[in-house]
Amino acid sequence: MVHGLRDIFHRIGGVPGRLIFDNASGVGRRVNENVQMADLFLRFKAHYGFEVTFCNPYAGHEKGNVENKVGYFRRNFFVPLPTVTDMQAFNEELLGRCEADWQREHYKKGVPIHLLFEDDKNALLYLPRHPFAACRYARVKTDGYGKFSIDGKHFYSSSPEWAGREVTVRIGAHTVEPLLPSGEPITIHLRLFGKQRTDSVDVRTTLSRLLQNPGAWRNSQLRKAIPDLLREELDKLERTELKETLATMEQLSGRYGFDTALQAMEEATKLGRLTSANSIVLAARLASFEPEESPSVDLSVYDRMLEPVGGVKP
Repeated sequence: MVHGLRDIFHRIGGVPGRLIFDNASGVGRRVNENVQMADLFLRFKAHYGFEVTFCNPYAGHEKGNVENKVGYFRRNFFVPLPTVTDMQAFNEELLGRCEADWQREHYKKGVPIHLLFEDDKNALLYLPRHPFAACRYARVKTDGYGKFSIDGKHFYSSSPEWAGREVTVRIGAHTVEPLLPSGEPITIHLRLFGKQRTDSVDVRTTLSRLLQNPGAWRNSQLRKAIPDLLREELDKLERTELKETLATMEQLSGRYGFDTALQAMEEATKLGRLTSANSIVLAARLASFEPEESPSVDLSVYDRMLEPVGGVKP
């Protein structure tokens, strides 16, 4: 919820002075007459400076208008039921559709909704200079493979050298990041949801373990993830050569990124020269290459040449 509210604030360019909530577990929990707000929401509230009001229990008349709006958006934006493969991309597209809907007239005031909203924006609070970091932190214990569990059923990889140890994990709405003691992420996973068990593995984190034990190459997740041509070439290498090639892959990944390292080594394989020197040169070239824009060419002179002359077509 905090992440969604933050996105809305920055989308509309300001912060409402007061937010009204009904039954939102992300905000807090009501015990009798008292509401205990969640720690993350309290920090979010302090960052943006808005006030909070909670609806009374069993008081449907306090939020009837909101329920009507929920029904309107459900009928107009979620029928037929959409298939969502990328939540962030879907949310961005949905926001655009909602803003396009503001062109219609308000049912009571007879004025386009976007004009009414412009008036409302004058009452918004200013945005802070920096957006709120919408995440929480947890200490977790990894298993013998360096994996840890979030939300009970969803498992994520850290790196082999962190197997059987405690790591700090930064958990956001869309990402899960195991962190080094310095605060840098070991890797970044897309956060997974649902009731079924899932496993998210970043094959890049297996490189260091493979360098210690190249014999595990055949059964590694990394072998399954790299391009077919490069995999076939690495399968042919002896243990010593394989270790040297994996060391080059790790070196290039740290300097230029994993995808660039794989692309460079695949290109070297196509050229028939998968060596450390060739891979390093190709990776540097790929990392620094910026395609030039094609120059604009006026072809109208050729069009005039092909025009009929004296009624005779060429």
